Amino acid sequence: MDLEGSLLGIMGREELEGEVARTIGKFHGLLTREVALRLLAKEKGLMKKDEKPCHISEIGKEQGKISVKAKVRKVWQLAKYSSGKRSRVIEIEDGTGSLPLILWNEDADKGKFLRKGDGITVRGTYEKGGELHLGYSGDLVLEERSGFTEFESLEGGKYAHVRGIITSTEGWDRFIRECAPSRKGYSFFISDGKKEIRCVIWEGIERGAGLTPGDEVILENALYNAGELGISNEGRILSRRKGDMLLGKVESMECECGGLSVTVGGRSVKLDRENALKFLGVEVADDISLPTVAMLKKDSMLNSSVALKAKEKDGHLVIE
Repeated sequence: MDLEGSLLGIMGREELEGEVARTIGKFHGLLTREVALRLLAKEKGLMKKDEKPCHISEIGKEQGKISVKAKVRKVWQLAKYSSGKRSRVIEIEDGTGSLPLILWNEDADKGKFLRKGDGITVRGTYEKGGELHLGYSGDLVLEERSGFTEFESLEGGKYAHVRGIITSTEGWDRFIRECAPSRKGYSFFISDGKKEIRCVIWEGIERGAGLTPGDEVILENALYNAGELGISNEGRILSRRKGDMLLGKVESMECECGGLSVTVGGRSVKLDRENALKFLGVEVADDISLPTVAMLKKDSMLNSSVALKAKEKDGHLVIE
């Protein structure tokens, strides 16, 4: 949910900034702007109480105030309009049925981080023309990250998320496909320790330049076809060399010595204030202490999964 946009729909920018300052002042400057906006939204009645989740098969025409727990079936490419608005379609299913979920603007941008098989909860949606639309007072929460598919279990014509080690790269070339003209791509091979498979980047092929044999790589939303994995603009590539990736579940998070010590995926690292705020995904004023921000974010961060590009420098991790 775009809290700031929703609030600007009922008040001017100057009034909003005054309300934010007033709210932060009530808590002696201990609140982040994000938390202040959320409190204001609740105060103005923009954040409704959670609706009881229903099954997709139970959703009626023109129904509103819908809450659904579902799995992501497919994430479509971002659509842009001459008006400046943006939308993205997320196909969801829950075992009783499936529907397209339409996300707009900031929500559409965030939708690119979802992948097939993710478990999500959407609240504050409404049905229109056989689609679910996320309203201004709605939100989408990632409840469960989808796992990886074993190479031996890949199915033709289906999207998958895989993890393996790059064994070799073929580089830039043109590949001839039946019933299609030649296309330029970047190909490389990965292994899961049992089987090796060829991968081809078809869109955003410049991403292949950073791949090196021996790197661990994660491919999200890759299409398996004709014995190969194809990566389009909707696919994401995460590669990890020693020390250049912070990847896994957040296991612990504590402030110490003016910074933040975190353990992610079994790896313990130290972050200075600037990089700690990047890790926490917030921007706050300089006079708001890091321990305060960490305290407010701790519950939502612990046990969540992160995938951040980072490098070691002078005993601390720098997040790119």
